[in-house]
Amino acid sequence: MSKEEVIIDFRGPISFETMEELLNKLRCSTAFNELRKPVRKRLYGTVVESIDNIYKYAAFNQVDSQGNSRTPLLTVKRQGDVFTISVGNLVLDALVDSLKLKLDKVNQLNNEELKSLYEEVINKEAGEADTGAGLGLITMALRTEMDIEYSFEPMDAGYSFFTMKIDINT
Repeated sequence: MSKEEVIIDFRGPISFETMEELLNKLRCSTAFNELRKPVRKRLYGTVVESIDNIYKYAAFNQVDSQGNSRTPLLTVKRQGDVFTISVGNLVLDALVDSLKLKLDKVNQLNNEELKSLYEEVINKEAGEADTGAGLGLITMALRTEMDIEYSFEPMDAGYSFFTMKIDINT
């Protein structure tokens, strides 16, 4: 088995400055620059979307009853021909069912069905209470050849810690 190479291992709050630092770190890595351009674009786009989702949807940092802080996390690792993007952030429990539904839906669809769903969602008018159409999840599902893995760990006071893992084959 080939050795794992960690490109990004970040834990903490996400700001515009942090986003740029993380993306620069990815762009400057040897592993990233050795990739063919189409793979670089898929990987970069997935990392951008992952960071953007944390920035937009993460609940404020919570401390659980044991005193453990649950700050956002992002890791990008390479093992052999696979890059793995792992993200995690606190979300309100009220959003869990909706997020599960969207993830399960994109995991069930093939590429043609995902493309069709993308067109349907992008052409739909957003409602006032719309918090996101799931375009990012659809786009990430189109970039990977595997299901998006995810989990929710219940926390205190109406929050869960959401983790998601996406593999990109080179």
